[in-house]
Formats: sequence, C-alpha cells, structure tokens
Amino acid sequence: MFLTIFTPTYNRADTLPQLYASLCRQTCRDFEWVVVDDGSTDGTPQLLAAWQAEGKLPLRIHRQANAGKTAAHNQGAALAEGDMFTCVDSDDCLADHAVEALLAEYKSLPPECVGMLALKVQADDTPVTILADKAVTVSTLKAAYERHGLSGDAALVFRSSVLKEHAFPAFPGEKFVPENYLYDQLDQEGPLRILREGLYICQYRPDGYTARIAHTLYSNPQGYFAYITQRLRLDDAAVSRFLDSVRYVAMAIAHRWPLRASPRPLWAYAALLPGYLLYLRRYRRFSK
Repeated sequence: MFLTIFTPTYNRADTLPQLYASLCRQTCRDFEWVVVDDGSTDGTPQLLAAWQAEGKLPLRIHRQANAGKTAAHNQGAALAEGDMFTCVDSDDCLADHAVEALLAEYKSLPPECVGMLALKVQADDTPVTILADKAVTVSTLKAAYERHGLSGDAALVFRSSVLKEHAFPAFPGEKFVPENYLYDQLDQEGPLRILREGLYICQYRPDGYTARIAHTLYSNPQGYFAYITQRLRLDDAAVSRFLDSVRYVAMAIAHRWPLRASPRPLWAYAALLPGYLLYLRRYRRFSK
C-alpha cells in the first residue's frame, strides 16, 4: 500500500463528512484512512462506524481516552501500513487528485529523501503555503523556513519506516507537544522533496489550534520545553539561537523555569529583555 492518511479527531462530526467525501473522490485509491478518535463525545464514533460499514474506502478506527493530538499521532504512526504517511486534520480535506499526484512523485523519490512537502490552499485557492525560493527542489523543513522563504503551514508526507522510529514524548497532565519537535528529528534523517502544488485544502476555525496557540503552549510547558531545548541544541546559526532563546526565556518567565537550564544559557541571558517582552505580549494574561 502506498499511503496512510491519518486523521486525529475530537468532536468533529460536523466537519469530518467533508474530508470523507474528498477521500471518496480520490482518483487514485492506493491508500488507507486511519482515524484516531481522541475521546469524542458527539456523534463522531457513530459516523465513523457507518462509513466503515459502507466499505467505500479502507478505514481503520482507533478510539482512545482524550489524550491530545500528539498522543493520537503516535498511535496513528504505529498503526500505519502504508509506505508513506500524511496527517490530514479533521476539519480539512484533500484535492481530488492528491493521492495520485503524491504517488507519481513517490515513484521517483530519491532514497535520501524522507518525504515530500506539498502546498496548502484554502477552499477558494488562496495560498496558505508560500515558498519564495523558486529554484529549491529538496530541503529539510527547518532550512525551507529559514533559508528558502517558506511561510505558512505546509502539507508533509513522510516515509512510514522513518516516522515509526520517532515519537512525541508524553508528560503527565499535558496533552500537547509542538509538531516541530518531531519534524526537527525527521530533518536529521534527510530532506524533503518540494512539490509546488496545492494538494491540501484547509480552513482555520475560530476554535481550532491556530486560534488558541498561545494558551495551548502555556498550558503544556513540559511539552514546549522539550521542543525548544531540542531546537536550541540543533540550531547552527546565531540568529536561530537568539530567536529560539527569546522563545525559551518567555516561557521560562511564565513558569519560573531557570534560565540556566537552557542548553545555551549564555544565549538565554542575552535574550532576557526581548524574552520578557514576548512573555508580556503572549503569556502574561494566562499567568495572572
């Protein structure tokens, strides 16, 4: 099997039909749909069961107590049987030819590439992903953002065999780790091939992750520190070390975390003032 399309979901019975319809319209059917239901209390379980009974596409469902998206992602990766793996959120969908386009690229994917990067668009074709460098064809994700003018979210497809070797950590009382924690590890395994086509159609809901990112980060400090300390160890450019130190300091102030615990403590002290300003703007309202 070529592709595992993984969807983590929590109380999205109102949006999942759009995704299901887009999967049923795929011009290439060489995929499975793995859904991890993260403890939904609406009609999601019944909806998924009905689709599974219809048998229009290979659908496997795993239901778990609410543990957050990163725990669901770990479970989805473990269940994946496709050669490649991609995550499609429960309020998004795919272009009708997305699987066909990805399969065509996969057939000539260099062995050193761990996956592919495609563009995201909104339903009216407004770009979500922007890639300023018109010449780049292969890049790690971090280098794409830092050196090749990538901005906005991108659709990512990874070799399942590589993905299964990495996982998000779990912390008691927390349900979130920034996705870049995993992506930074995968960057160490190899680059991504760049596809300049909008294959992923998304929308940003007011109650979605994008709208509440600051509160999500503040509420999951151990997950955030796991990400930012790993990022600081990997940073190889001075500007990256400084900017990530600013982010580290802001969260450290919010949770009274010692600056000396940073893997780059001198950079943390150098970033104290801008880090404090970021704390005031992003986290102070939650720490009152």
